[in-house]
Amino acid sequence: MTSRRLEQQYLRLLNLVGVHAIDITLQELADKLSCTKRHMRTLLVQMQQAGWLIWQAEAGRGRRSHLQLLRNTHQLLLEKAEQLLDSGDFNEAIALLGQDKQLITPLLRAKLGYRVRDDYQALRIPYYRTMPNLYPGTALRRSELHLVRQIFNGLTRINEETGGVTPDLAHRWRMLDPLHWRFYLRPAVQFHDGRELSSRDVVSSLTRCAKLPLFSHIQHVSQHGLLGIVIELNQPDPHLPLLLAHHSALILPADHAAQPDFASHPVGTGSYRVAENDDWHLQIKSFDHYFGFRGLLDEVEVLIFPDLARPQERPTSDAPVVLSEQLSLANIQSATWLSSSISDIDYVSGFAAGLTGKPSDSTQEMFLERGGYFLLCDSRSPHWHSIEQRRWLREALNPYNLIQRLIEPIRPFWVPASSVLPTWFHGIDSGEKCSPFPTCTEHLPVLTLAYHAQHPEYSMLVTEMSHILAAQGIRLEASELDYATWAEGDANVDLWLGTVNFAVPEEWNVAAWLLGSPLLRQSITGGDEARLQTYLHDWRNQSLNAEQLIRDVIATGWLQPLFHHWMRLKAPKQAQGVHLNNLGWFDFQTTWLEPE
Repeated sequence: MTSRRLEQQYLRLLNLVGVHAIDITLQELADKLSCTKRHMRTLLVQMQQAGWLIWQAEAGRGRRSHLQLLRNTHQLLLEKAEQLLDSGDFNEAIALLGQDKQLITPLLRAKLGYRVRDDYQALRIPYYRTMPNLYPGTALRRSELHLVRQIFNGLTRINEETGGVTPDLAHRWRMLDPLHWRFYLRPAVQFHDGRELSSRDVVSSLTRCAKLPLFSHIQHVSQHGLLGIVIELNQPDPHLPLLLAHHSALILPADHAAQPDFASHPVGTGSYRVAENDDWHLQIKSFDHYFGFRGLLDEVEVLIFPDLARPQERPTSDAPVVLSEQLSLANIQSATWLSSSISDIDYVSGFAAGLTGKPSDSTQEMFLERGGYFLLCDSRSPHWHSIEQRRWLREALNPYNLIQRLIEPIRPFWVPASSVLPTWFHGIDSGEKCSPFPTCTEHLPVLTLAYHAQHPEYSMLVTEMSHILAAQGIRLEASELDYATWAEGDANVDLWLGTVNFAVPEEWNVAAWLLGSPLLRQSITGGDEARLQTYLHDWRNQSLNAEQLIRDVIATGWLQPLFHHWMRLKAPKQAQGVHLNNLGWFDFQTTWLEPE
């Protein structure tokens, strides 16, 4: 990288002679910069090696040499930022460009892909939104659910291949009796800030999550020495080790509430630690003191592109030559992208084909998501008091009719759903149906719907639903909420539009979602709290399984599945061990880059 001193000297020269070709002597240049001829000659050589100028010296006293400066101030700035990005100094590069999106965005596009330097392996992934909340136990979207499992550990974890429970922070556990369990912690486990994990951290974390519905049967958590805890239940739960692998039960430092910006810069014990998290990128790095196998990737950087698929503007004459070349090349082989990196609408448009390839191109991995889009009838709405009204809604907004209204290129990536998992088939009970509105009304009837912000497909679905309902003389009013408000169901609306993905083990997580999410809990039984508690009790004692539960919820029409989405992953050919998981990501710990 060129020195700051050399840049300053070039800028002085630029100010004195400009970018037009001139004939000048070495002595005249030395006089302009107030230095010796010898030093001036050294500066010219260094600047020419940096590609900033052309210097054609003419031998002989008094002979004038040819000089042409190739970089103006703007170009020099971009090249400097490019060098900083190459060396990993992301924040310094952004600071240099002064938060100017027109400068930063094309530069970041050119830096997507991977980097292997001196055995240091870094992978950069584009994404369409920021991820400021990585706080277990709060409302988390699917990408955040994946990331928190890279950053934190639970007492137990799930083996992604078998779906079984395996040790994590606890190396062993034992059921003392149906209401008491003892867990034994691994020694010398370190948090990312260097402090050792103790049973106090575990007690604090599990006491915190005991306030959540799924964990409400945890009566008391107590220390048993420095590396042991005892969990006391008020109801037997043979699946307690599985429950403790849930993302809400990940272990946090006991003093996490006092740590500044913990949600965006959390401290865990996981194989990756958060290095940076802002409006431009999320950078996580392998934790060298992880108690398990160190991650093979040294760094994963998620670059934020809200307008990833926007057609790239032609580089201006001020753009550095090297950057212009990079932006004009479709270097598909080096890019890593997920189906969640970009909306399907933008993907099929072809605007981002230089990064993602064409929709007809094969992807490294692809499968139908375990989960999908759904509609939820709010039990507090007066429009769904009878199943006949909910049957009317299922017919009006049937996914088989909806998909025919979507643009043709997007249809191969969406599959109408009859349940929340693609292998399940459940339907609303057959029978009479009726509109929730009288046939004759003085004013146009209105249905209200809420969805959460920063999801690119919702507006498309709402538009088509609006057209369908308008044909029946009903106006659909949609509200966009922040994700936390949406997940709490904290709005006065008739319908909720959402999407969900179930991690392994899928069936167990379906029930955990229905019985643990505030949005779902308030409506899946029509607001019948006693019935909801019966569901939870029976599920814990294994007299009710997830498929029986979801069959009942769908049969009564409160939850209406819409679509499954084809999840896709593409990684550079150098990436090894990359496998798409149920959350649409891949395990950073087992991925590595084979040197060329």
